[in-house]
Amino acid sequence: MKEFNLDKEPKIISGFTAPTDYFENLPAEVLRKLPASDPKVISIFARKTTWIYSFAAIFIIAILIPLYNLLNTSTIELDNATMENYLAAHENISNDDIAELLDVEDLQKIKIHSDIENNTIEDELSTNSNLEEYLIN
Repeated sequence: MKEFNLDKEPKIISGFTAPTDYFENLPAEVLRKLPASDPKVISIFARKTTWIYSFAAIFIIAILIPLYNLLNTSTIELDNATMENYLAAHENISNDDIAELLDVEDLQKIKIHSDIENNTIEDELSTNSNLEEYLIN
């Protein structure tokens, strides 16, 4: 291998050179290139308020959806034929069970108004030979 000594060999000149008086004029040049007006300052708290508003909106929507569904549920009115079919299919339901489910208004609607006098009822029962059957039921 060939001997190499930095002191004896010719030095290579770098291609990078600074212009004359570059570092003396640098601060003045930087200040000249800066904008004259102050930049707009954005507060850190401004972003927090948008997050707070978005969470509040989500919370309000989360409460209003179940409330809307609760208020807009409609009850299905049953007609008489459907009710009779149901009661016929479920014969093990007693009269007491049905009476517990009815309101006072429902009982007033069911109430039968008969114009039969007591004398007529007594005559019919006295002439009927199946009196025992009526008394048992």
